[in-house]
Amino acid sequence: MAHNKRMVFEYLTVLISVVIGLSVTSFLTNVVRIIHLRGDVTISWVQLLWSATILIWTIAFWWFTFVLADQQQWTYPLFIFLLAYSTLLFFLMAILFPEGVPADHNYRTQFMRNRVWFFGALLLFLCVDVIDYLVKLDKDVSIVGHLPYAAFIGPLIVLSLFAMRTDNLVFHRVFAVYSVLAVLVMSVITLVPLAN
Repeated sequence: MAHNKRMVFEYLTVLISVVIGLSVTSFLTNVVRIIHLRGDVTISWVQLLWSATILIWTIAFWWFTFVLADQQQWTYPLFIFLLAYSTLLFFLMAILFPEGVPADHNYRTQFMRNRVWFFGALLLFLCVDVIDYLVKLDKDVSIVGHLPYAAFIGPLIVLSLFAMRTDNLVFHRVFAVYSVLAVLVMSVITLVPLAN
């Protein structure tokens, strides 16, 4: 029976892994493209920090899915939820790195122009993450307490709402730095215990 459990997990997570792979590929190919065209493109450090944030979150999600290898019963809603989670991460990365941009692309202008879409998608993703947290709490697989999670997710939600409404570059720079640090710290706190 354990063998069947492992086979089901491997089968179902193939599609999720493909979507995660697309997000990582998008990050890597676009960062390399920016390096190659650095003299021609207008680089946006805000956009690059957000892409690093999404990359860290994507890798953390992939790492945590291994816990599901021992899932007793897989349901279609659980599979769709995990697929939606990974798809939202890819969608966020895709908003940051649009396809077919010219060699002299201005990433700073593009990020500010698309900020409502990006932060709207981020808010949707954060809501899905809250649902994920609540489900893990109910199933006793959450590895972070209420207070640390609220301290992590609450500011991201509030600041994302504000980010949709402002084009203040200083705010966006500070928020981008905060986000990458917050996600990195939360990943270290939550993922290190899984490695033991």
